[in-house]
Amino acid sequence: MNPSAELQYELGRAVNTLRRRLASTGDSSEQKALTRVIQRLNKQVAALDQANLLSAANTLADGVEALEAAVAAARHGPFDGYLAALEGHLDILSSLSGAMHGIDALASAPASDDNAPAPVAPRSGRGTKARGDRSAGETAGTALPAGLMPPSTATDFAALQSEYAAWYAACQLRPEHKGELAYYLKRLTQGQAIYQQVGAELNIPWVFIGITHGMECGFNFKAHLHNGDPLSARTVQVPKGRPATGNPPFTWSQSARDALIYKGYHQVTDWSVPHMLHLFERYNGMGYRRRGVPTPYLWSYSNLYEKGKFVADGRFDPEAVSKQCGAALMLKAVPV
Repeated sequence: MNPSAELQYELGRAVNTLRRRLASTGDSSEQKALTRVIQRLNKQVAALDQANLLSAANTLADGVEALEAAVAAARHGPFDGYLAALEGHLDILSSLSGAMHGIDALASAPASDDNAPAPVAPRSGRGTKARGDRSAGETAGTALPAGLMPPSTATDFAALQSEYAAWYAACQLRPEHKGELAYYLKRLTQGQAIYQQVGAELNIPWVFIGITHGMECGFNFKAHLHNGDPLSARTVQVPKGRPATGNPPFTWSQSARDALIYKGYHQVTDWSVPHMLHLFERYNGMGYRRRGVPTPYLWSYSNLYEKGKFVADGRFDPEAVSKQCGAALMLKAVPV
């Protein structure tokens, strides 16, 4: 997949759609809005010639924002398929977002890994410690802030609540990842209205739904929240056959409600930050704790994570580095 080339092609098609509308509409305010959107998209298309994956992702987010502005400007008909064409462009951009996410998405981290080694000694140069005997401020592959205890091997929330609180307080964005975090936050806020609607029905904070959507689907609204499978059919990956009722194709909201209820999140009453962190980590899997590695699902791009990740379901690479923003950083950047 060449994300930049595919995105460039689709944005070019969108510009042509907007130009046809510009030639046919008699609404002066819409004409001005469309002219601005076309100019904005043309600059983005030109910039994609030299774009890396992050730049392409940012351009995609800007393109979605621009096309939504074009939809909002269309107050008078006749539309003659124009709005449907714009929705089609937005659908394709959403799918491209999911495909980009798939390049760097985190594999699941099973907790029951019989082949997992004992947690390794920290990078200290002070000799090898006994298995699991790590002092405060030391953990596998990462030098933690002074006084911060390494990840516990426990998996239940009662045993981890204070750890989550301490790690969240110590969590800071690595400066080199400022651009990536900005992109994730832009995509998160673009979907806020949809997340709020689903969350209000189930008493779940919108930010929890949105971050889960970003982590699992790359903010792709054409994919099941359960596992990123296409909404055109029931899920084929685990959990398989969801939603169990109704007929495909499903709307994103239908599928999201099913995924959240399937996980039992509609029955959760504790939406404190530590408990949300626990739910996020469980969504991906608790397997990093067996290895003494901070889970990148929470801490990637922060001062609390350097390397080590599951590169496929059940297969861990101690030298691999996550290229996906951790959920904790997004949560910390959005007031809840």
